[in-house]
Amino acid sequence: MSTVSLTHNLQGKVDSSILYSGPLEFHSIGDLEICIKGHITRIQGQKFKSESLLANLHDLYLQSGFLFQSQLEGLFLILIKDKTKSTFSIHNNPYQACNLYWYANDALVFSSSLHELIEMLPGSATPHIGSILNFVSNGFTSCEQTQIEGVSKLLPSFTLIFGKSGVELQNHWHQEFDFKRREKLDNIENEIDYYETIYRNGIKDFLEQKNCKELGTLLSGGHDTSFALIQAGKVHDKPLHAFTATFPGWAFDESTYARNICNKFNHIHHEVPFLPDDLDNMVGLIRANDEPVVGSSLPVHRCAEEAKQYVDTMLAGDGGDTLWGEYYPVEEIHRYIGNLSNGSRHILWKISKLLRDLTDWERFWELEHVLELFDHERPYHDFLRRLCTYRHYRTDDLYKIFNQDFVNDTKPEIGKWTLEFNKDNFADMLVEAKLFNGFYMYQSFHTTKSMNHFGLDLYLPTINREVMQFITRLPKQWINGGTTLHRLTNNKSINRKFHKHALARYLDREEIYNRSFDIPWYNILRPRKHMIEKLEIALAKRGWFNKNEISSIFKEFLSQNVKEHELLELKHHGYRIFTLLSLEIWAREYIDGKRTANPDDKILLEDYLT
Repeated sequence: MSTVSLTHNLQGKVDSSILYSGPLEFHSIGDLEICIKGHITRIQGQKFKSESLLANLHDLYLQSGFLFQSQLEGLFLILIKDKTKSTFSIHNNPYQACNLYWYANDALVFSSSLHELIEMLPGSATPHIGSILNFVSNGFTSCEQTQIEGVSKLLPSFTLIFGKSGVELQNHWHQEFDFKRREKLDNIENEIDYYETIYRNGIKDFLEQKNCKELGTLLSGGHDTSFALIQAGKVHDKPLHAFTATFPGWAFDESTYARNICNKFNHIHHEVPFLPDDLDNMVGLIRANDEPVVGSSLPVHRCAEEAKQYVDTMLAGDGGDTLWGEYYPVEEIHRYIGNLSNGSRHILWKISKLLRDLTDWERFWELEHVLELFDHERPYHDFLRRLCTYRHYRTDDLYKIFNQDFVNDTKPEIGKWTLEFNKDNFADMLVEAKLFNGFYMYQSFHTTKSMNHFGLDLYLPTINREVMQFITRLPKQWINGGTTLHRLTNNKSINRKFHKHALARYLDREEIYNRSFDIPWYNILRPRKHMIEKLEIALAKRGWFNKNEISSIFKEFLSQNVKEHELLELKHHGYRIFTLLSLEIWAREYIDGKRTANPDDKILLEDYLT
């Protein structure tokens, strides 16, 4: 991926200095200079002629001001020098948090590469403790603040404006998302026709802008990836290459389901086995992503590395889980306990904890986790981050693993732009906040970064304005159906009712399969016992962690009994160990500055961690 780095002196003129590596081309039109990175596919809902693009952007900017990009569709970053206003503005599309890092103190510094931005910072990089706590609690960072003090990401729909008075942020997020649910669907077949049309149009628009030659897709065989493959096959005139991360010996290996879907529609299937040796791609993964990463990122990175041999553009089904309400059991629980007193909620949590301990059933582990979230005086505060700790560290446990001298009463960073829950918006916010502060910060982020690292453009067909608005305006009963018991027990047979009807045009009932992209970290990490020992020593030397607590976690992990049928691993330390490994490698690369020559070479972690 080409890197764009620009520096502006706040005391000088807007264009006092521009430093960059890679192509950065401004075009003059009127009093504006415009640079477009990425692809714009539609303006005000309509296709446009490429030769009129600059004129259209110029007019929109003059008519609508700094948030003119709300009328654009595509994956883009637009930079504008306005001579009249003496401003320099950077406009992000509404779908990505991976385009730009920025820092403002005596100067504004911004770059598409965190590593290159750090090199331009005054002094050495300082770790941001609150963001580090956020990452360890979730396995991803749910806010705009990175793990480097003062460095933020430009969020989806945001505009960064630099002028004589300094830096200002504006956004049009509130225009992107609504939940104007319809009462009913008059004709299900017509609705599916429309759903397919807008879904395919998004793919077609992107491929036309890209002039795609060979198209690939990530394929698990589940709802979203299967639908992406089927619809893309109607748009692209050649067989698609489908890439599946497989986990040999794991009870939930996806290869059978993915192979069946791929063969059924005459596409080309590539299985990418993910094995303990693939952990040695971790250093390259961290460099490609610029940040410590979530547990699912490494298998995706390996698929991207394989895909670069065959295709120039990739699709993925990412985002479907979020938009179709993956947290419907949490919503159902809230329906019943949202109006209860603190004391009543506390009793229910105690009962769930007892049931969990007596039965060891994973559904009770999940229930106990959710009920604990409401056992607070302010149950809605910081709700998403606390909800997403289920594989990692609740706040109380978080402080146990860090040295108090390092933490120094710091709380996990939740960011200025974290969306807030309340009793009335709870159901809708489980989708909106998970999208904005969750999905865009982890799955979308690392999938895009890894694909771009290997020279591949990525498009996520579900993450399209028309598709998203269609889903959020469907009647509630067409999102997730079933009875209260179905929803409380997280029964997958009742989810995505409308989407399943759309898939039923192409797949038999038994082929419409729920896939949750979970990684058997206990099988991947355990064979690397020597690496785990080195990691424990490295974490102790880092000085951030409580040595005794870390030692206890690692010892317990190696002795834990694992049930192959349990997907979420709430009671296992696999995801937690991976998170600590990811953080340690990132700290060496970005805080300590220990970088080796070729990031795409496999680096033996036992040697790296020495």
